[in-house]
This record gives sequence, structure tokens and C-alpha cells, in this order.
Amino acid sequence: MKECTNVERITCIIDEDRTHNGEPLYRAIVEQAQKSGIAGATVHKGIMGYGAAKTIHRERPLGRSSDVPVIIHMVDDKEKLDAFSNTLCEMVPQGIVLREPVSMCLVRCGGKTLE
Repeated sequence: MKECTNVERITCIIDEDRTHNGEPLYRAIVEQAQKSGIAGATVHKGIMGYGAAKTIHRERPLGRSSDVPVIIHMVDDKEKLDAFSNTLCEMVPQGIVLREPVSMCLVRCGGKTLE
């Protein structure tokens, strides 16, 4: 059985090496989202990308990075994301923040819930 609801998603694209109060910015954002009661957050590490300056950033050998992108997705209803947006703007000095309506579906298969 599949249950779907309309929610919104914030996608935040930042450089991996950005920090906030001495910790990685992506970690600080996810922890603040959790404290704010946001329904879910996921972080993806990009392997390559470029921005306004058109400089390509990519992962280097041995896992070292050169400002590779980190993508953070957060989903919840509009009101919760409205409340969280001000906090997010204070935390992200530079980056891209996208916001869009999405359909979120919870799929239940054999008694287990897949989110």
C-alpha cells in the first residue's frame, strides 16, 4: 500500500569544507533541522561540480577534496519549512538553496514501511 502527501523540499548545495561554529556546515544544518522537528534530512556528497566562477571542483586521490559540493535535502510541510528557513539563511553564508513542492510517498510492503 502506498500513502502519498504533498510536502515541500529544501535542497541546499554548499561546499564540503564550509564550517559553522567549528563543525562541518552540512552536519550543523542536519542537526538543527532535527532539533527544529523537520521530518527528514539527507546529505549527499558530490564527486564533481562547478558554480558561478566556472571552476571545476572534484575529489582528489586518497579521498581528499577540493571544495566538492554537498547536497542536503530536507522535507516537511510548508509551515515547518517556513519556520526553519530563517535559521537556514543565518547558517549558510554562501551556497544555493532551492525550495519546491514534492509528493512524498510512504510505501508499506509486507508489514515494513519504506520511507
